[in-house]
Amino acid sequence: MKISVREVLSLVIGLGGVALLANGIYHLLDVGTCASGGPHVIARECPQGSGIWGSLLPVGLFLWFIGLFVSKEGLVKPGAGQIVWSALFAGGGFALLSLVLTQPDLGPGSELAAYIMAAVFLPLGLGIWIPTLLKLRRKQRDTAAPQPTGATIAGDRSAWTKQLHQLRSDKALTRAEFDLFKRNPAGFGDRLDLIQQLADLKASGLLSAEEFAAKKHTVMLGDS
Repeated sequence: MKISVREVLSLVIGLGGVALLANGIYHLLDVGTCASGGPHVIARECPQGSGIWGSLLPVGLFLWFIGLFVSKEGLVKPGAGQIVWSALFAGGGFALLSLVLTQPDLGPGSELAAYIMAAVFLPLGLGIWIPTLLKLRRKQRDTAAPQPTGATIAGDRSAWTKQLHQLRSDKALTRAEFDLFKRNPAGFGDRLDLIQQLADLKASGLLSAEEFAAKKHTVMLGDS
C-alpha cells in the first residue's frame, strides 16, 4: 500500500474516531441499563458523567466516517479505508467478546448487548478482506504456474518441424499434406502426433497401408 498524505489523515482521523467510540461503548456497557431525570420513579439512576461517555458515540462515529471519506482507495481496494473499517467492526467485535469473557460483572443487560454487537461487528469487519485475499491467492497461483519461455516455445517448434519432415521422408505424408501442415501449424499441429502414432502402428505391422491411409484421412478431416 502506497503511503500518501490522504492515507495518513484517513488513519489518524478514522482510528481516532474508533478510539472515541470504543471508550464510549466500554463505559456505557460498564454502566448497563439506567435512566436519569423526568417525573417518573427511576429504578436505577445513571452515575454521574454517563452523558459525557454517551456523547462520545456520535462524535467518534462522525470522525470514523470522515476517515473513510478521506481515504483515497475507500473500501474498494486495500488501504487506509479498509483498515479504518476493520478497526471499528472487527476490532470492536473482538474487544466486546473479550470484555464479556473477562468481566462477568458487567451492568444489567450489557452482556447480551455485547454478544449481539459482536455477532454483527465481526462479519462486517472481516468480510471486507475476503475479495482481497481471494485475489492474492489467485495471483500467487498464477505466479507459481510455470510459464512457457521463449526457449521452450522455440524448442517445441523445432521438434514439430523435425517430426513433420521425418513423416514426409517416411512417406507417411504426401507432398500436399506436408505443405498443408507447414502453412498452418497452429490449425493442424495437434493432428501431427496422431498421424505419427498411425505411422508407428503401420511400421509395426498392426495397420495395413490401406487402413493407415483411411485413418490418416479421417485425422486430416479433423474427426476423432
